[in-house]
Amino acid sequence: MSSPFARSALTVFATLTLITMIVVAQSLVPDETLATQPIAYSGEMGEPVDARQFTITAEKVRVAEAVSDEDGLGTSGPIEANGVWVVATVEITATRAPLLNTDAELVMSDGYVYSTTGWLSNGLAGGFGATLDPGIPVTGMLVFEVPEDRLKDPTLQVNARESLDDRLSARADIDLGLSGAELDRLLADPEQSIAVPAPAQTP
Repeated sequence: MSSPFARSALTVFATLTLITMIVVAQSLVPDETLATQPIAYSGEMGEPVDARQFTITAEKVRVAEAVSDEDGLGTSGPIEANGVWVVATVEITATRAPLLNTDAELVMSDGYVYSTTGWLSNGLAGGFGATLDPGIPVTGMLVFEVPEDRLKDPTLQVNARESLDDRLSARADIDLGLSGAELDRLLADPEQSIAVPAPAQTP
């Protein structure tokens, strides 16, 4: 017959083992946010990125002191930046179904994130946006207001989807190649103003 001390020690050991197994099991369950976040497809400036639900090419990046809507609804005068405006021209094509919502962010190498501006109506993301129909390429501009000292090796992240729900949607991550001498050149001589046209079908 085992002693009370031995039985007590065995009970403590069994309890600790059970607790450890529970903690390990919980750590193996993926966080819901991580499990449902958009699926990223990476690429570089000037190259088509196939994000399954859409393809996108970042064609040009410009830096300016001011931006404005060009013609049509929401026409505005030049809007001065508190920093600089980063304007990316992209061509995007839905591949499977109409995509009703397009979002974009500019993610810096130090982790700072900037969303597209809400001051313009003609931007491809935000404002009135644009519906992307399958097989029809659309060219538009993505406009970001960024403090000049925060513009560091940015990655353009674009998410286009069928609804407001972005869980398990597709996202393109595009390295814009803005670093070193190229970035210094753009910041040293930014454009005075860029007129942003409404998104349009690519000719």
